[in-house]
Amino acid sequence: MTALPDDDALSWGGSTDPTHVESPVVESPDGDGQTNAAEPGTSSGLLVAYGAFGLVFIVYLVGWLIAIQSAPAGLSGSLAVVMDRIGQFLAFLSPALWFFGVFLLAPESRARTRIVWLAVGVVILAPWPFILGY
Repeated sequence: MTALPDDDALSWGGSTDPTHVESPVVESPDGDGQTNAAEPGTSSGLLVAYGAFGLVFIVYLVGWLIAIQSAPAGLSGSLAVVMDRIGQFLAFLSPALWFFGVFLLAPESRARTRIVWLAVGVVILAPWPFILGY
């Protein structure tokens, strides 16, 4: 059986290939010459959970935006108005800040710890004015 020309594209070519270049051997940091096993990645179930929490926090952003836009502006005094606007802006950003803060402030913690903190954020940061109809 003869090799087809298309089969050449499926081989590495070996050392007879003119484009073959030898790379230097990289030793592990501990100096034993062995390559360390790659660390396990994030499981697919955990990624789905992170995505679900991310979706909930995006819905919360929209809920806070609706609650802020429908809030009455019955404040008098410029300081009260400014403080109210700052509070509304922080309430709007709080779900996104919480979501990214969990991953930035606890990058080496266990997955269960991050899930618990995300669940706490879901309870605390709910757009209660929108939910309760104020």
